[in-house]
Amino acid sequence: MNTVFTINFRREAYQREVAKARRRALHLGLWVLNFGALGVIIGLYGLNCASLANRTRMLERQVARLRRQPANAAEWRPGLLEANEVERHLRSPRAWRDRLSRLPVILPPNARVTSLQYNPDNLSGGGAAKFVITGELRTEAGRDRMQQVMSFVGALSRDSLFSAGYPNIRLVTTRASPSGDGAEFVVECR
Repeated sequence: MNTVFTINFRREAYQREVAKARRRALHLGLWVLNFGALGVIIGLYGLNCASLANRTRMLERQVARLRRQPANAAEWRPGLLEANEVERHLRSPRAWRDRLSRLPVILPPNARVTSLQYNPDNLSGGGAAKFVITGELRTEAGRDRMQQVMSFVGALSRDSLFSAGYPNIRLVTTRASPSGDGAEFVVECR
C-alpha cells in the first residue's frame, strides 16, 4: 500500500500566531473601550462645565442689571391677579383651620391621610387653588374598597366647608395597596 501522508509542520506555529492575533485584538478592543469611556466621561464633564458657565454668565448679567437700577425700582410690584390671590388667602386662615379640622370628621374610620398638598404644581395666578389629599383606606373582608373611596369623595363634595372653596372635588387616582387589603387614593380639590 502506498498511502500518502502529509504532515503540516507549520500548524502549531499557525495556531500560536492566531492565538497571539486574538490576544492583540482583545487588548486593542479593551484599550479602545477604556479610552472611549474616558472620552465620554470627559465630554460629560465638559458639557456640565459649559452649562455652569452659561448659567453663571446669565446670573452675572441679572445681578449687574439689578445693580444699575435705582433702589426703589427693584421692588416687586404684584399684578392685580397676584394681589387678589394674596388677599384671598390672608382673609381665609380661619377657613383653612376649619377645613383641616373638618377633614378627620369626614374621613372614614378605617382610612388615614398620608399627605396634604396645596398648590403642588407651584402655579401662580388663578390656577393655584388646587388642594390634593393623598391617603390609604383599609377595608374589611367582603366590602368594596372603591365604593368606600367614592363615598369619601362624595362626603367631601357635600361638605359645606370644602364645597365653598372647591366646587370641583374629584378622585384622581386609586390603586390597590401593596398589602392587598385596601386602597391608596388621591383626591384633588379645585
